[in-house]
Amino acid sequence: MKLEQLTFTRYIAALSVVFFHYGSQVFPANIALLKPVLTAGPIAVSYFYVLSGFIMAIAYYRPDKQGAFRSGRYWLARVARIYPVYLLALLLMITAKLGAAGSDPLTVSLSLGMLQAWIPGYPLTLNAPGWSLSVEAFFYLSFPLLILLAKRHHLVLLAGLAAVFWLATQTLHTLLLNSPDYEPFSALHDFIFYNPLMHLNTFLMGFIIGAWLLEGKLQFLARPALNAQGLFLVSCLIVLLLAIRPTLIEYTGIAFDYTNGLIAPLFLAFITLLGMNTSRLSVWLQHKWLVLLGEASFSLYILQKPLHGIYEKVASHWIAPDSALYFYLFVACLTGAAILSFWFIETPSRRFINAFGSSSDKSG
Repeated sequence: MKLEQLTFTRYIAALSVVFFHYGSQVFPANIALLKPVLTAGPIAVSYFYVLSGFIMAIAYYRPDKQGAFRSGRYWLARVARIYPVYLLALLLMITAKLGAAGSDPLTVSLSLGMLQAWIPGYPLTLNAPGWSLSVEAFFYLSFPLLILLAKRHHLVLLAGLAAVFWLATQTLHTLLLNSPDYEPFSALHDFIFYNPLMHLNTFLMGFIIGAWLLEGKLQFLARPALNAQGLFLVSCLIVLLLAIRPTLIEYTGIAFDYTNGLIAPLFLAFITLLGMNTSRLSVWLQHKWLVLLGEASFSLYILQKPLHGIYEKVASHWIAPDSALYFYLFVACLTGAAILSFWFIETPSRRFINAFGSSSDKSG
């Protein structure tokens, strides 16, 4: 099942991360009402996790239980999917930091092993966006167990467990965020925002709905009128909740965040409805250039920090760093570099690594 209309949404989500890191002061992100929406980078990572669980269920789950789960090929495919460009970004950052703080053997080893999100004080070291890939690696590790549980037990039971886990995660997140011991970028902060266990609920939800879709239980959502109305309503609700979050915190005095999956059910509804959409919107989103931008979004996301360091050294001499031109030129350069990375690094390395799986199948 190909759901190419979802691919471009990855570029939009990745772009919000870039806005969060580098464009929060430029138009239109400098408009108070739009700022929480356009700079929702950490929340966009939660969207990535939901989408990842959903797409991986589509790719690997087989409701009829026909065919064995090829673990060797699976692991090669996962390594091929994320590690080559992840490693490139890491090497660029290690080179830039050579001899400076943050380039010690432990820091480098944790990042190379994609373990940095587990250890307080280390999630944002070296290439900061890489913490989310440390979390994704944990999801990949857990995925074969999810497949096994889904086939041995009814998905309804797994869905119930996921709902309990989601509720427990949100409760713990909010309690710890409002505790007297909480301080930004402390060990407690790192646990709340970066520990893989605090994000597992989002991946679980995506997986379960993807599996249900394959089982044909969600076909009613493809009805044109219901789909269009639902997609519009969910989209508006997501934007509204992003926009009013600062106001809600100020009004209630309770700190909360969406980064650990609080609005993941809405993300999941959006993904499901858009994935089943057959209108002109779906056709438009499957345009080859929009799909290409979505496919290049991983490179855009993981290379943003090292490439911004290079861009800063070059462009700051002739463009004011606080100007909109400076930021949007960076976005254009980053997008171009991401497309080149997808064409000439991601795709060739993925084919090369996956070829080992094909060879082992033939030899076996």
